[in-house]
Amino acid sequence: MIETIYSSNSLSSVNAFLISLVIGAAFGWCLEQAGFGSSRRLAGIFYFRDMAVLKVMFSAVVTAMLGLGFAFSLGVIRPEAIYIPETILGAQILGGFIFGIGFVMSGWCPGTAVVGAVSGKFDAVVFLFGAILGSYAFNYAYPLIEPFYTWGDLGISHIYQVAGFEFGDFALLVTVVAVIAFWISELIEEGFSFRRIAERSSGLWAFSVFMLIGAVMVMALGRSGTTGYKVVETGIYASEVLSHVEKGEDHIEPEQVARELIAGQKRIVLADLRTRQEFDEWHIPGSVHVPVTNAVKVLERYRDYDLVVLVSNGPVHPGQAWVVLQIFGYKNARVMADGLHGFFERVLKPVSLRMEVLSHSQVKEINHWRTMFLGSGMAVGSASPPGVGTE
Repeated sequence: MIETIYSSNSLSSVNAFLISLVIGAAFGWCLEQAGFGSSRRLAGIFYFRDMAVLKVMFSAVVTAMLGLGFAFSLGVIRPEAIYIPETILGAQILGGFIFGIGFVMSGWCPGTAVVGAVSGKFDAVVFLFGAILGSYAFNYAYPLIEPFYTWGDLGISHIYQVAGFEFGDFALLVTVVAVIAFWISELIEEGFSFRRIAERSSGLWAFSVFMLIGAVMVMALGRSGTTGYKVVETGIYASEVLSHVEKGEDHIEPEQVARELIAGQKRIVLADLRTRQEFDEWHIPGSVHVPVTNAVKVLERYRDYDLVVLVSNGPVHPGQAWVVLQIFGYKNARVMADGLHGFFERVLKPVSLRMEVLSHSQVKEINHWRTMFLGSGMAVGSASPPGVGTE
């Protein structure tokens, strides 16, 4: 099974940069070869002179959709290994509208503008300069436009599910629409001359038939129950999760959490899954409150951290959340063993209340832990911090 850069949590690695550089260079070359280094050709679609943009975009959408459909069906790639951005209606509708106006006015989009700039097109350089200024303007104006940016947040949402389709059925529908769009584009470009289309359309016929056959195969695999997200349910992915449990890669000891936090050499976030009231009463300094029901979404910003430590009063809720996070590709998630009760017993409990014999270095470390995580806000003999109850 193929692991993506995203699912392997290595987006910030040198290898990821090199791979991205090669893919980006190849993508730029393909855009140039397709003629997309020219703003005249790109803007041609808006005047019904050149339909290349529509053909290329539909080809890319259908190719990626069918390719992923087959990959999911055959278990080559897990669906959760693919990054899926959240659906935020306000930002995407307004942003798409502004993007469209800019595209019509300039003839460029960000990717093609880079190709144009490399090709020596001065208007592409001006466009990129404007895009940079626009990014700065957005940053400063964000407090004013934040309601638009966050309105209609649907989380990770799939259009085929919203429309009530199975993945394979929706793939066939999109492919049929793409084929129709290809032929309409040919009619427009050939001045609605059916004779010229008949003379030059053998390649388009073959391409259309090829895509339709692929879409029917993806739909058939979906009907057989082997496509899309059902791959996760077959046990292929379950065995990987259970192997992490067997190797002890699902949890981290409280003492290790304390040492890592104090060392400060790793990017760590403590995700406190308790209620807001419990969190406000007491929490480990530096923790963030993460509602259990929204953990996947909230923790997305910490996906590239070294460790995401799941914390609650005990290990039950964090353990359940950990399984869900594994499904969504969070390889850096760990459950803090014994929860906050364990953290208090093994990290914060006063030396005077411990039954075991401690060395001088252990006493020194425990006292340091208490200073770091409790300060002077808690009595020496307290049995447990406020807000630490039962799950």
